[in-house]
Formats: sequence, C-alpha cells, structure tokens
Amino acid sequence: MKKQEEHFDVNDIGIPNGRFFGMPFRNNECDVVLISIPWDATVSYSEGTSKAPEKIIDASVQVDLYDEEIAGSEKFKIGTDESTIEVEGQLALVEEYIEFLNLNARSAAKKIIDRLSSGKPLTKNLLNLQDAVNQTSIIVNNLVEASCKKYYEKNIIPGVVGGEHSVAFGAIQAAAHSLKRGEKLGVLQIDAHADLRDCYEGFEYSHASVMRNVVERIENIEKLVQVGIRDFCADEAAYSSKNKKIIQFTDSAVSKRIFEGENWSEICKQMSAALPKKVYVSFDIDGLEPSLCPNTGTPVPGGLSWNHALYLLRVISREHTIVGFDLNEVAPSKEGKDEWDANVGARMLHKLSLIASQSKR
Repeated sequence: MKKQEEHFDVNDIGIPNGRFFGMPFRNNECDVVLISIPWDATVSYSEGTSKAPEKIIDASVQVDLYDEEIAGSEKFKIGTDESTIEVEGQLALVEEYIEFLNLNARSAAKKIIDRLSSGKPLTKNLLNLQDAVNQTSIIVNNLVEASCKKYYEKNIIPGVVGGEHSVAFGAIQAAAHSLKRGEKLGVLQIDAHADLRDCYEGFEYSHASVMRNVVERIENIEKLVQVGIRDFCADEAAYSSKNKKIIQFTDSAVSKRIFEGENWSEICKQMSAALPKKVYVSFDIDGLEPSLCPNTGTPVPGGLSWNHALYLLRVISREHTIVGFDLNEVAPSKEGKDEWDANVGARMLHKLSLIASQSKR
C-alpha cells in the first residue's frame, strides 16, 4: 500500500485497484471513507442497485479529481471501507456479507411482491418470508451503523454507497448518535420520492419507508428537508403536512416559484435556513433529471439538473457542517453496456465527498 501511495499521481490516468477513484490511501489518513452497501432487497419496481457500488468503483477511475471551486481538491484523499465481520468462524468483508444476505432476502421479497401484485393475500409461508426479510433488514441496518460509527470515532466523514435508499437508515442513526449532548441533526433529502410510507408492502425497513423510519425511530432528528419530491401518495402528503419535523420543497412548488420570477439562489437559502447546524445529506440519484439516471429503479419526469443540485449542496456547506452522506439508487443498465448511470454516480460521489469535507466546521 505504501508503495502505491508514493506512486499515486492525481494527474495521471486512474488505475483500477478495486477502490473508489483508484485512491490507494490508508483509511485513517483520509478525509472521507466510502462504504459500499450492495443491498436492494425491498425494491418494488426494478432491481439492480445492489450492483451500483461495484459499477461506480469501475467508473470512478476515469473521474478527474480536480474541482475548480474547491481549493486543494487535487490533494484530497478518499478511502474505501474494508470492514470485516466474523461469519461462522471466518472473517468476511461486511460488503460481501451484505451481498450474500441480499441474495436470499431479494429472492424472498420478490415472491411477496409478486403475490401482492396479483391482489391475493399472503400465505403463511410468505408471511414467514416477510418476517425473515424484516429481520435481515435490521441486521443490515446494524452493520451500516457500525461501519459508519468507527469513522465518526476517528473524526472521518463516512459516505455510504447503496444500494436502495433503505441503506440510509443505519448511516443516519450513526450520524445522530455521533452528536454531542444537546446537538440536533438535520437531514437534507434529495429525491423524487418522499419515502414516507408506513411499512410498504409489509417491509418494515422498505426503501419507500426510510424517511418515515428516520423521523419516527431516530432520536435527535430536528428537521427533514425534502427537495425534488414529485412522486408521493395521499397518505404521505397527509403525514408530511402534520409532522413538524418535515419541510418539503416539492418539484412542482419550486418550479412554479422559479417560473414566477424567484431565483434558485434565494430558494436554496430558504432550504438551508430550515436546517440545524449539523446536516446529513441523503442523495437518491432519482432526485436528478431522468436523463442523468435513466436506469434507476423508479425514474420520474422533472427533477434537479446537475448544476442545480451542486449549487444547493454548496449553499448548505457554507452554513452547515455536513457530518455524513449517502448516495443511493444508482442502477447499471440491464444490458451492462451503458455506463452512464455509474459515471454520473461516481462524479456525484466525488462532489459529495469534497463538499462535505469542506463544509463549515
């Protein structure tokens, strides 16, 4: 590793080494460490996000590591988590163990979803499978939280790479628990969906329920600010309108304000003002325009442009401390030929890492 570090040239071509952006640095020397969570068991429409961490790593080596707006960006160090866990007396990478858990859980979840889609009630066997998926989800939440916790203890920013959006729960829980006594956490969610459903399809920790779980189950959450939301049900709308922790800047409402003369800068300042000092960013790639993520599981017309999203993140970083983040719902193309989604994901991951590390401390 030491020899690799000595020969790493930020201006040279990226060398694939199984690590994000080909960076060979020791994690304890890095500003940010990225944690791969290949989990998409509860996706309800189109699977494939469990492959995203691997594909993003592949695409990341061709990302230029200089950022014109962040001084010293070319010296920035990003690590790749290699946490292990003992499984049946053998050490395994947490990432590989979650991948194994996902295979069984996704197979069970598909049977449940197919049955529900047919309009028929679940059989006793399927109810047992549903319970098994819920229990496995708790295991994954705990693994994500533990992986993030060890970096908070070292004053390193953890970034979680999903996978479906449910992987954010353990990461946000770790962020909330890392705060000092009396501090509160705000969550900035960029997403096409509200993710406020109650136990969607019977999955307690569904990707569609993650933010409801965050506001109801995690202490120290002061505000959830949702941006880009444009696809949600009546129950979610009613729930958000009654919950004082939730502030929505829906895509429709924001677009109307811009059409009528307001500018994005002022709107971003309002989003920023709604958050407490400590902020966690949960970035679902489908919060962007579908042209930037055509293979994501549930694409929705509308959304943020690339530059609108980056401008918002930079506004947040000037007034807040971004303590952690996740990037989720990136999905490779089904044919495996188009790397566009992974390319966009890798570049957004680099921007999130830089902006988080340069946020107000």
